[in-house]
Amino acid sequence: MKGVTVNMWAGGPLAVDLSSELGDLYQRLEKELMLLDPGCNACGACCDFSVFDHVLYASDIEIDFIARHVEAPDFNVSDNICPFLEDNKCIIRDFRTLGCRIFYCNPHYKEVLCELYEKYYQMIKELSRKYNTQWKYLPFLQQIAEFKSKKTGSF
Repeated sequence: MKGVTVNMWAGGPLAVDLSSELGDLYQRLEKELMLLDPGCNACGACCDFSVFDHVLYASDIEIDFIARHVEAPDFNVSDNICPFLEDNKCIIRDFRTLGCRIFYCNPHYKEVLCELYEKYYQMIKELSRKYNTQWKYLPFLQQIAEFKSKKTGSF
């Protein structure tokens, strides 16, 4: 792949392969999480980042993965609430970021989930290297808002 740069926003074949590999990686993670069973009471509190004094970060690869599948609703970044939270449910559950998949309100799993996060973070970063994409890892809400403003109507 040397000399070829993936333009993820253009949706070329390499970007489709990258998106597919990320989906496979997420499936592997879900299997590991099922074995741990950290539990989720589906309260939606994890999506209100202020509740946990939390900033959700995501890679641009993950933002692209979401953008390929859903349209972001209008939202205000300063609310510090995920725009994909509706009636205390994640409306993009199958496409959510690594941070969303790993974070659970149950503090007993914090240490093991941090290790799992680091493992899969490195795998996503390796996908970036494999597909020769620029690595950006920034606050999720900021990236969604920037992408939405650049691609009005397409996200």
